[in-house]
Parts: sequence; C-alpha cells; structure tokens
Amino acid sequence: MPAQVVLSFPETSLDQGNRLASSLADDLRDLDPTLIVERQKHNPQTQDFGATLAIIVGSAAASAIGKGIATWLARNSGARLTIRTKDGEVLGQNLDSRDAARIAAAFSPER
Repeated sequence: MPAQVVLSFPETSLDQGNRLASSLADDLRDLDPTLIVERQKHNPQTQDFGATLAIIVGSAAASAIGKGIATWLARNSGARLTIRTKDGEVLGQNLDSRDAARIAAAFSPER
C-alpha cells in the first residue's frame, strides 16, 4: 500500500526552500517519471510555488528514491532535509551515497 512522505527544508528562506524543492522534485521525477511528487505551500497566503514536497511512495520506488535523495543531498552540500512519514520525522544533512539505504528505509511503506 502506498504511503505519503513529506519533505521540507528547515532553516531556509522561502526563496531558498522553493529552489531546493524544485531541484529535488525535478531530480526525483527524472529518476522515476511515474513518481507522484507534489509541491505544497507552508502558508496558503503566500505566492510561492511551495517549498515542501509530498511524495506518494510504493515499496518498489523506496530504494530508488532513497538513492536519489542521497545523491541530491551530496550535490547540495549544506542542505538540510526533513523527512516526515506517518511514523515520525527524521532530519537529513551532510549525507552521501553511503546513506542511501537508511534514507530508503524511511520511505518504505512496509516499516
């Protein structure tokens, strides 16, 4: 059964959060064009495109998404990413490809 995962970028300005969300969403869609990645606003009163990403994750995509996020974080050094699932949240920072398995586990709907 698919699960929803929400990604956000703590301690960033609205502009920077929008850029990071756009970049990560593009990377994830390039990784798997069937992946459902939606940008959401923190505040519906603002005119931004949304600095939060909501992803619908099935078990087949969890590993690929984990690797994609780890690669994206390695390329965007210093970026911080909060991953929220129904079970809680985790903060990712200073990660690289060695962390892909842990990130993929956060996306697994079968946890």
